[in-house]
Amino acid sequence: MSLNAEQRQALALIAGRPGGCTKGRLLADGFTTDMLVDLVHEGLATAQRGTLRAGGRTIGVERYRITDAGRKALEE
Repeated sequence: MSLNAEQRQALALIAGRPGGCTKGRLLADGFTTDMLVDLVHEGLATAQRGTLRAGGRTIGVERYRITDAGRKALEE
């Protein structure tokens, strides 16, 4: 698969963090939900829902992690 510049940047950011990135972080960096969904549908990343405790509150988060296919696509 040929990645566009935005997809490449998002995958590089996700790959650079051992635990992946939250959706909030990726959206704050200017990536769109549609683009993230495309990465998941193409098998380049995974999305997993979970919870996080912050400031005494529990909030829902969605975390993205790169797949082996995503790492290969970055190498191309």
